[in-house]
Amino acid sequence: MSDRSITLPRRLPIARALPWLRPRIGWLSVASVAAMFAAWWLLASTGRISRDMLPAPADVWNAAIDIIQNGYRGTTLQENILATFGRMAAGFTLATVIGVPLGLCMGRIRAVAAAIDWIIQFMRPLPPLSYMILLILWLGTGDGSKIALLFLTAFPIVVAASAAGVAQVSRLRVQVAQTLGASPAQILRHVVLPSAAPMVLTGLQVALAAAFSTVVSAELMAATNGLGWMVISSSMFLRSDIIVLCILILGAMGISLAWGLRLLDRRLVHWRGRL
Repeated sequence: MSDRSITLPRRLPIARALPWLRPRIGWLSVASVAAMFAAWWLLASTGRISRDMLPAPADVWNAAIDIIQNGYRGTTLQENILATFGRMAAGFTLATVIGVPLGLCMGRIRAVAAAIDWIIQFMRPLPPLSYMILLILWLGTGDGSKIALLFLTAFPIVVAASAAGVAQVSRLRVQVAQTLGASPAQILRHVVLPSAAPMVLTGLQVALAAAFSTVVSAELMAATNGLGWMVISSSMFLRSDIIVLCILILGAMGISLAWGLRLLDRRLVHWRGRL
């Protein structure tokens, strides 16, 4: 009788093991969304909850049509969406452009980590709004203070994830590359970056979610446009239909941005889990 070990097949996800389930799982998501809106409509139509507290889907739809046609307090819906998206994109891009290289340097060079890591660890647990008043005093009430707040929200997350990605690179791979005569630049490009990329992209997704959740707070003070400004402004007039509309738009924007970043992750880091 052979002594060869028996290799058991790996367990596959249900949707992969049973391809015929994939379309049904997709329809399950659609049905879940439809059920949520149906429950919302039923709850609002009973009349037990005031429309000022919970507007019906029709009220939110009518508010959207009115704002699209007539605007809101001298601004258009498109202008407010672009203002919010622009501030968030600027802060997140700055955090990525500065934070990723800095995190890679921290992971590779101990002196850089010793000099900067304590700053990152100090910033990470701080609530973003704790910066807001100082940023307004320093940068004014324009977009600069809002972009800076979003930058400071995402920056420590990006740096920490990038440094952690480099720290988990296998020393054996680096030593093998050195044995084969690879230069430090080649080791960085062909060994360190591919190994650290999954952690870096994961950190970017977390940082994006954190920055997006802060964008309303960034527009809380001294703003004249943006979806966060619309939420604060409409709350003063008890326009819950506009508040819900802005929440739905913000949620759709967040889902779209997260989906785009995950798609980028799959395209750029197609070797995830194989190294």
